[in-house]
Amino acid sequence: MKISIFSVSDYYPDLQVDRATFIDEQVELAQISEDLGYYAYFNAEHHFHEYGLIPDPALLLAAVAMKTKTIKLAAAVSLLTFLHPLRAAEQWAMVDNLSKGRLILGVGSGYLMHEFEGFNISIAQKRDRFDEILEIMEKALSRERFSYKGKFHEFKNVQLNIGPYQDRKIDTAIAILTETAAYYIGKRGYQIMTIPYATVEDITELKPIYDSYHRGLKDSNNGGSGEIMAGIHTYVSEEPASRNSVAREHIERYVNSRLYAKRSSYDKCLDRRIIACGNPDEVTASLQRLIDQGTDHIMTIQNFGGMPLDKTQRSMELLKKEVIPRLKGYNGDIPTENS
Repeated sequence: MKISIFSVSDYYPDLQVDRATFIDEQVELAQISEDLGYYAYFNAEHHFHEYGLIPDPALLLAAVAMKTKTIKLAAAVSLLTFLHPLRAAEQWAMVDNLSKGRLILGVGSGYLMHEFEGFNISIAQKRDRFDEILEIMEKALSRERFSYKGKFHEFKNVQLNIGPYQDRKIDTAIAILTETAAYYIGKRGYQIMTIPYATVEDITELKPIYDSYHRGLKDSNNGGSGEIMAGIHTYVSEEPASRNSVAREHIERYVNSRLYAKRSSYDKCLDRRIIACGNPDEVTASLQRLIDQGTDHIMTIQNFGGMPLDKTQRSMELLKKEVIPRLKGYNGDIPTENS
């Protein structure tokens, strides 16, 4: 069991600091995460809207790599559908080298219509584009010379001048929304990443998705690690969830910034058990439910809805001190340098 920090980097220009300072705060958040002993720092990629202010997580994580020593670094996720496969492979290899092997490669195909429209790419092509780009990236990151001819790309006798720092295949997690996708990714031997808020009506509905993933792994000969990651909006304070005005304000603001996905009120999110907000007892129970469904790696989203950095840090501190030690299945899995 691993516990990490995931920043969607949703930005509210009328409420928050200027953009440059906000980006600085994302780097600072990663440093705080490392100081507190979180396993990894994840950041989202989004385009053309302030729902997510980071269009290039590789560039951000390269900056984070220079300010940290042990924490794992990952995108949640890198939107391969919009990227040139060789350039993407080069960028992520650079992050792995700058961080001395701390990269987790989180990837996805995208789902927001305005991003496909902005890049003039048909959303109907996203599955084929994603599969092709990931295949090319893996060949490129193998350090071998290769040629490739696909539906969208063709390369002849190419070899990158840089490979990963890690001497093994980089752990790769793919974002999924459905049971069918979970099986497909499991059969290919990858890890999966999901967000309950966008995926299920109630937290218990994750179990069939996880079961489908494990069936795929069983039917695979790829030898994947089988790790399941889940991101959940989390806020810990002394106030119970029902009277937690800070959590309520920021969850409501966050869900109202959603462009296409489900929108639920704070109270509805609590009823659906898809957020973990409240006092330490309540948050412990919420995260334990997530673990009991079969989650191996919890990515806590603690800076949602314009949450000030000081409040985010306080929640992170309380989670580490008052919640995580009480979780059944948590073994204090904190990376060491070069682990």
